[in-house]
Amino acid sequence: MLYLAAKLDQFGGIEKYNRTLIATLRELGVDVVVVERPLGGAFAKALFALRFCVALFTQRPRFIYCSHLYFSPLCLITRRYLGIPYGVSVYGIETANITGTAYVRTLSAAEKVVYLFEATAECVVIQVPEVRERLVLIPNSVDGTIFTIKERKEALVKRFGLEGAKVVLTIGRMSKLDGDNKGYRRVIKAMVDVVRAVPNAKYLLAGSGDDIEGVRTLVRELGLEKSVVIVSAPSYEEIVDYFNLGDVFVLPSKNEGFPPIVLLEALACGVPVIGGNQKGAEVFAEKKLGMVVPSDDVSAISAAIVNMLTGKADARLLNREMLRTKTLEWYGRPAYIEQVRKFIARINE
Repeated sequence: MLYLAAKLDQFGGIEKYNRTLIATLRELGVDVVVVERPLGGAFAKALFALRFCVALFTQRPRFIYCSHLYFSPLCLITRRYLGIPYGVSVYGIETANITGTAYVRTLSAAEKVVYLFEATAECVVIQVPEVRERLVLIPNSVDGTIFTIKERKEALVKRFGLEGAKVVLTIGRMSKLDGDNKGYRRVIKAMVDVVRAVPNAKYLLAGSGDDIEGVRTLVRELGLEKSVVIVSAPSYEEIVDYFNLGDVFVLPSKNEGFPPIVLLEALACGVPVIGGNQKGAEVFAEKKLGMVVPSDDVSAISAAIVNMLTGKADARLLNREMLRTKTLEWYGRPAYIEQVRKFIARINE
């Protein structure tokens, strides 16, 4: 299998999803050759296309897996001239409005269309109805052997000035392009009311991206310098310790697909979560895995955070061991591996 992906060493949910899928395919005996798209503009695109062509003729793959819709026209061209079947991953925001004939044609000709979320599948079928019979579910997952409940790491507590604090946590990319979707700015605004109700509350916002300076400016404008702590994205080695700092994890996102990996990782660490009421979140709420609030409602976000921090929320949403157990039952490695097995069987038919 030839696997097309963005740079896999980047910090983000899609990159993590691809790393997990590649590792699992290999674990199940699939010979996977990865071609990564370099960061950058026109030159990077040209280099990516060149590497793809070289891999086609040196590896002679039987199947191409395209991990993002934006790369997929390369696969359509390859199928047309070389007859190699391909699959395409669809996530969330990129499918909200599929513009461009090339993308529609690519999805129409795909052997398989892999989706992570039911809401994404529904959105794609509305726009490209012929893909309905070729949809394959490979959802987000979490490895419970890595993401576990731990005591707070004292070194991190001291590093970030969290002694005696009730910690509101978000881990994710801070991007000007995607910031409104993720909702971390709305959480900062919500902290004005949260701090009034819970004076020792602090918001730990961890991540990288081009919106960090803008976020720091917002914090200063709201006078929250003592209540909002902005730190760099955690390393792979430290991320579990970061999750275990949180009393509640908040991600009031709008349209990225639900549940995102970062919420599952928080839950596997036993951290109560608050998510945005985007399509698909209703199932999450029904399973009592977390609280769902209107993504754009700052007052609702602040009220939910206060209820979590003061113990007024549903007790099932605060039970760390129960949250972990239920999350691993539905989204743990065994269930995920079975879905990947089914995918392999379908492309080998």
